[in-house]
Amino acid sequence: MKNIRMFFVCLLVVLMSVAVFSAEKVIKVVTDQKTNLEVPYVMSFSELLDLVGEDFDANWYSIRVKDSNGKDLPYQLVDVDKNGKISSKDLLQFTFKKEAKLVVSDDWDLDLLQFAPSLKVEEKDGEYIVSSDKFTVKVNSYGLASFVKFNNAEGNLYNELGTARVAGWSGSTYYVDGYLGKHVETTSSGLKVKELNVFPAGPVAVTVEALLYYEELPGFNQKITTHIFKTGDVIVENEFLFTNYVDIMKLQVMATSPLTSLDDKAVHIMPMFRRMIWAEQLGISPYDYWKERNAVKMVDNNPFIVFPAIDPMKPLWWGATYCYASMENWRANFSDSYDIVAAEILPEKPVIYSDLKKFVYNDFWFYESREFRDGIFRWVPGELEIYDATKGVFEDTHEADWMAQFKAGDKLTYTRYFSMYSAKNIDEAIKLLENRTHEIQNLKVVTE
Repeated sequence: MKNIRMFFVCLLVVLMSVAVFSAEKVIKVVTDQKTNLEVPYVMSFSELLDLVGEDFDANWYSIRVKDSNGKDLPYQLVDVDKNGKISSKDLLQFTFKKEAKLVVSDDWDLDLLQFAPSLKVEEKDGEYIVSSDKFTVKVNSYGLASFVKFNNAEGNLYNELGTARVAGWSGSTYYVDGYLGKHVETTSSGLKVKELNVFPAGPVAVTVEALLYYEELPGFNQKITTHIFKTGDVIVENEFLFTNYVDIMKLQVMATSPLTSLDDKAVHIMPMFRRMIWAEQLGISPYDYWKERNAVKMVDNNPFIVFPAIDPMKPLWWGATYCYASMENWRANFSDSYDIVAAEILPEKPVIYSDLKKFVYNDFWFYESREFRDGIFRWVPGELEIYDATKGVFEDTHEADWMAQFKAGDKLTYTRYFSMYSAKNIDEAIKLLENRTHEIQNLKVVTE
């Protein structure tokens, strides 16, 4: 009897020790909430490990995501490496308002929470259809996502989100004899597919990963990771990986036909450019340039650019509606007929360069052929020599001077939010996008 009592005493001590010494790590993801919309978030377990610390014996299956009141929020894990267990490349996804707490315990009796899927995925004719009650997104064999339904609107709403336009010189021997080789150009749909993965739908999102390569530019690889969230936000991360020396003239990420196939009366809206070469060549401000074209709208005492989305708007030169213009926080097309917005939002406010050559040689915005384009465009037009404001800066330069040079091991990454929202008019659309961008650009991770 004495031995039995001692056994239970020891067992109680052990259980109490476990209870006392069980510990948690808490990481907060916060934003300055401006809308009533949930904010999408993606984090790799590699990032989470860095935040939790290697000295903590974390049970990753214990992870919980809670709101500010301690209520469990739906979350999901994406088994990126397909090894059937949580590892550093895997992703954690969730949506939240204002604050989310990530709680990780060292209690190995805990397991993942299970939530019902909010999206569904169907394969049809070599494509994947991702749908919810609110929207439908079609993913083609290259991993490119397109909205084909949003609210009551159906058709080609917002296409090829995150597709790349790439141009360069094939067979370049520039470092040997100065010869650039043959100029080649294509989009992601012209690349070869090495791998395509559409991961299972969950309570938060559907993730698609595509690996592509360009035969004409050996060593050029594109990895597109697309997260289609239940909120109607599609986060596209483009990684351009180089495994050889490659000369690049053009490397732009794009979205095509934002609402223009659906509604030829749609308008293009965006914040006023901070810098625009065409305006400088005329000796005026970007505001004056667009004011002359009757394309300025004041909202909350701030100027915004608004013009018909299919109108080239009398460009100073070339056929693009605008080019050599600063990248801003967001841009969108808005349909008053359908009360919907197709937007591109940047995750952080872009830097602009005062030096003209740096500005032209770095990323800037295009709106051309009804496409949102941004990235590298290393083609210096003769028109830059015609105007005093830009004359002489690129004098005596040639194609070989303009190119962007990449070597084996280099990587270039672009992350964009391509989203569809509801809005009743232009003013409401602009205010929504200003607030939504504020939420996205003010995401912060805080460890407790």
